[in-house]
Amino acid sequence: MRVLVDRLELVKVLSDLNLVIKENSIRPAISGTCLTAKDGEIEFVGTNLELTLRSKMQGEVVEDGRVVFKINMILEYIKLIEEEKVEIRADESKLYIHNAEFLIYDSEDYPNVSELSAEKEFSIGADEFIECLEKVKMASASTSDNLALNCVRFVSKADRIEFIGTDSYRMAYYFSEKSLGTEFEVSVPFETVNVITKLFKGAAAPLRAAIEGSQMEFYSEGMTLRTRLVDMAFPDYDGIIKNLSSNKKIEMNQSDFESALKKVLTVAKRNQETKDGAFFEFMGNKLSVTVSSGNAKITQKIETIKEGDDLKCSLNVRFIMDYIGKLDNNVVLSATNSSSMFIINELDNYRYTYILMPLALRD
Repeated sequence: MRVLVDRLELVKVLSDLNLVIKENSIRPAISGTCLTAKDGEIEFVGTNLELTLRSKMQGEVVEDGRVVFKINMILEYIKLIEEEKVEIRADESKLYIHNAEFLIYDSEDYPNVSELSAEKEFSIGADEFIECLEKVKMASASTSDNLALNCVRFVSKADRIEFIGTDSYRMAYYFSEKSLGTEFEVSVPFETVNVITKLFKGAAAPLRAAIEGSQMEFYSEGMTLRTRLVDMAFPDYDGIIKNLSSNKKIEMNQSDFESALKKVLTVAKRNQETKDGAFFEFMGNKLSVTVSSGNAKITQKIETIKEGDDLKCSLNVRFIMDYIGKLDNNVVLSATNSSSMFIINELDNYRYTYILMPLALRD
């Protein structure tokens, strides 16, 4: 095999593949990337068996072939080369780039990636899709301890698309009033969501997607990302959203609220017993947020506009900041009592809702 490629483009392709590839001690070849040169096309494939990235790149194919190699050391070396064009060639035992040679894996040990037969297809702006994912992913379970929640729920209905993330302690819900022309409900793994937000950010071309059974693919600008979907039951988010109710409503300036919480968090994050929690006391049209840890205690007060009775509760400060940091307008917090669900919205924005369970802290 022998190809000539642009060095900077090669650096980008290999860096993107590094988002997907993981060490695999059972089948070491899967720890590498597979480069195939055939019929004038150059394609790189990286997989961890749950997530697969295929990336085509421009270049000159001098000799067809297939080679599997580990990325990290080669990527570091290529970044140091000064030439604009890089020659990559391989024989049965080694890969040659510039003045260096590298060991390769047996390409027969690398899995073949079959084509996906799409049952559902749609197209959406890449940055628009990423923005929707970013609004809710912070509420998803970030570890695989609970696979059913280690994802973002993506729902396409006739008149809207919905995005939901939850870790059972909180839930973020966002919808866009547009149609994708097809209806479906899928749970996209948290890891995949993180890769999508890095891989396709700023893509000029629309993001095209296809679903077949428990697999989903995303295509844009020569890159194809395939993921296995989470097939475990997702919580009944629709029932929760439709049955939200409250008799207390507090409106706060977003900047003032965020500034107060940042100060409180400096102490709250050091108290393992409170789990980033603090006491919130809504008295009249004032909010006092208090937390103590060891020798430190802090109280922050801000002005509010409150409808309903006074309220005292304990909430996770970091969780609130995850949401209000994405807002531009005033924050509206609604609740029934200190042990009920707390509903947080942006003023006049009915499409973006955050639900938070209170903490059981002792005063």
